Amino acid sequence: MDHALEIYIHIPFCRSKCRYCDFVSWPEHDLNRVKQYFEALKREIAAFPYSGALPIRSVYFGGGTPSAVPSSLLSDTIGALEEKFGFDFQRAAFEKTIEVNPKTVDEKKLYYYRRLGFNRLSVGVQSFNDELLKTIGRLHTADEAEKTLRDAAAAGYDNISADLIFGLPGQTLEDVDQTIDKLSHFAPVRHISCYSLIVEPGTVFEKWQREGRLALPDERTERAMYHDICERLAENGFEQYEISNFARPGYLSRHNSGYWDLTPYAGFGLGAASLFLENKAPGEDGAFLRKTTTADFDTYLQNPAACDEKHRLSKKEAEGDYMFLGLRRTKGVDDRDFQTLFGESIENRYAGEIHSLIEEGLLEREGSRIRLTTLGLDLANQVFMAFV
Repeated sequence: MDHALEIYIHIPFCRSKCRYCDFVSWPEHDLNRVKQYFEALKREIAAFPYSGALPIRSVYFGGGTPSAVPSSLLSDTIGALEEKFGFDFQRAAFEKTIEVNPKTVDEKKLYYYRRLGFNRLSVGVQSFNDELLKTIGRLHTADEAEKTLRDAAAAGYDNISADLIFGLPGQTLEDVDQTIDKLSHFAPVRHISCYSLIVEPGTVFEKWQREGRLALPDERTERAMYHDICERLAENGFEQYEISNFARPGYLSRHNSGYWDLTPYAGFGLGAASLFLENKAPGEDGAFLRKTTTADFDTYLQNPAACDEKHRLSKKEAEGDYMFLGLRRTKGVDDRDFQTLFGESIENRYAGEIHSLIEEGLLEREGSRIRLTTLGLDLANQVFMAFV
């Protein structure tokens, strides 16, 4: 766990809602409503009780689609962050990421984001197959995604991350291979996140599935896609450091990595989650507080401090979170770190679970570390349930 603080800013607005998406986001064409949201966001930031005890490790603007809103609103939000947390965003050396959609960003915006201080770009590519992009509800084309990557390089970004989805309706193994090979040869792309499609409740895809209209690849094909992704990215110089994340040496996502080792984070905006380490040692009962901001838009405008959830983690819950989040990383969890945080050995705390999972070939030991095997990567949820 890093003794620092990560900041996440949620921008819930999009040009259109993708058919797989269950995030707190929606198309919003009323600029006055958008401006009201950002005023509430600034009030939430201003009210945050920050003592300065923890240095800032990263800032991440996600969504939704941050590039879908007027850039001046992003600049105002950065000003609110600077005033509250005491940094100069433009000059700060920590990781500063903004998510963009190829349909809502152009070269001018990309240059503007660089001037604001963003040093990392996350581009929602998803696929280089135009038919698949239409099927999943993306507005951009493959050519527009390529242009965004070229424009980003021209604007001076040398740390670009791309999101891909596999296991899509009608997708083939060949399509996945072509997309991976094409993307990994864009030199400024240093990081790639590859997510297997999950049909979430309340999405268009969930409706289609109920109606028998969603023809997904079978499980064997979906797993073959994942294995090909891992192999091809390794061949092209990307290291897999987490189940779904791959990076060139030195370019792993510092922000995302914090989520997997219980680094405290403050989420601002509609439906944003936070994890606070209060005035206790991490191993004490109730040391961590989990909070989720309200997901109701009108409630948020009136009271941005309103919460849908506030939960103080017991020591047992914190230990479980540390295990299943830490095991997402390919390096796994280190018994020495666990002992430092919680005052006892992983082997003592989870002796039965670890023994069973090693016997099943899902976990393996390497020195003081415990990590997922290749089979464990395929059956990760089964492993995680042992620690919940």
